[in-house]
Amino acid sequence: MPTCKHCNGEFTAEELVRHEYVRVIVVHCPDCGCVLGQYNRHGDAPKTDHKSDADR
Repeated sequence: MPTCKHCNGEFTAEELVRHEYVRVIVVHCPDCGCVLGQYNRHGDAPKTDHKSDADR
């Protein structure tokens, strides 16, 4: 389980908030919004997850 180093929350991979850009995926904590990781994107065209946008 991923753990946020900022708020110490533990989450499943499905609970994390992802933003996909042309070449990068940025993963955020669903509670505090802290960036947990940034990864190179491979594959099809990106789809942005707006899950956290409704909460902000």
